[in-house]
Amino acid sequence: MRIVVVTCDLCPGRERLMPWRTVLEVARRMAGTGHDVRLVSLDRPAQRPARRVDQGLPVWHVATWADLHRAVADEDSEAFCPDLVYWPVTWRSGLRAGGPWHRWKGPTVVYHGGSCYGVSHVLGVLRFMPGLPPRDLLAETLVPKGILVRRLGRQGVAGVICMTDFTRRAFVRAGWPGERIVAIPPGLPPQGPIEKEAPCIRELDRLAPVQPYVLFLGNPLPVRGIDVLVSAARRVFSSSPCARIVCLLRPDPGRGMEIARDGLLRRVAGLGMGSRFICVVRDLSPEEVRRCLRHARAAVMPFLVVPSEIPLAVLEAMQSGTPVITSRSGGVSEFVGEGGWIVPPASVALLADAILSALHDDRTRRKKAERCSAIMANHPTWDIVADRWLEFGSSVSGR
Repeated sequence: MRIVVVTCDLCPGRERLMPWRTVLEVARRMAGTGHDVRLVSLDRPAQRPARRVDQGLPVWHVATWADLHRAVADEDSEAFCPDLVYWPVTWRSGLRAGGPWHRWKGPTVVYHGGSCYGVSHVLGVLRFMPGLPPRDLLAETLVPKGILVRRLGRQGVAGVICMTDFTRRAFVRAGWPGERIVAIPPGLPPQGPIEKEAPCIRELDRLAPVQPYVLFLGNPLPVRGIDVLVSAARRVFSSSPCARIVCLLRPDPGRGMEIARDGLLRRVAGLGMGSRFICVVRDLSPEEVRRCLRHARAAVMPFLVVPSEIPLAVLEAMQSGTPVITSRSGGVSEFVGEGGWIVPPASVALLADAILSALHDDRTRRKKAERCSAIMANHPTWDIVADRWLEFGSSVSGR
């Protein structure tokens, strides 16, 4: 089949992040199984259409939606007419009356990579979000879900792919037919054994078994609950002299990310917690991250709102048998379930209690670790995820 997969802002450096990791893995697998696949990203800062290759997969970058069709045309300028289009949507997409949308005639399957927020949820976390809440967050929260569903119906969309059953249910409640929607979570690569069990990160070499730690992974952005974690850390350290919190702060590109990392480092130093709230700011290999997870008592990811479903750090932690401490946030907390501790978003006291439980309650932690392994035993690989995308698209479009 001829297939177009569309995304937005797939800039270099974001290939391991969500939702771009999903579309890359899906497109790569489809191409590897013999389909003619065109992956296109709308990059607003771009000046003109461009093409690059990511691990053998061509990726077209366009500046405007008007460039979309021209960018994926064949070299002889012959129009590319796909048999199937995968198109990204958010809840606020319903507000864009009539556009943006493509002009291809073939069937379209949309995919929703975000989450569902409630007004009470967002209002409850505002004190940890500096300034006014982001406009996109407000739109995702306040826009009635039925607006998007009605627009997709008018566009003749064949089906909807969600990342969690939580979001799938929201579509069905808003009126989307249940037989034309499916929940397919992000995948994981096959995981082999770690050859060496000792921590290989120099910042952690001094941590002995008598200094247990929990692990934060990702960017220290307010929406990821980093300020809540810092506040909870003060309670944890006062109750447990041996406790440590380790943050693996990915050096993702972007000035906003850099400001967030520098701000966290200054705050930790200002509070005098640098020897106990340990921040690692550099690129780590997947094996290094896995070793840290294996030695951690839990992975702590206290999202205020979940930027995408399901963050890969949650899956990687659970795949390693490491329980997850996270906030009650819909799809992610449903997925974690008994494989971790679920606390109300922005609750400093309950987050501190969960961390202390992970550090010192061996019986509870062991049960949750066993549950993680059970949940992940049947979790799909990326190849299976991509095959499910294709099977669903083919079935709802009659291909």
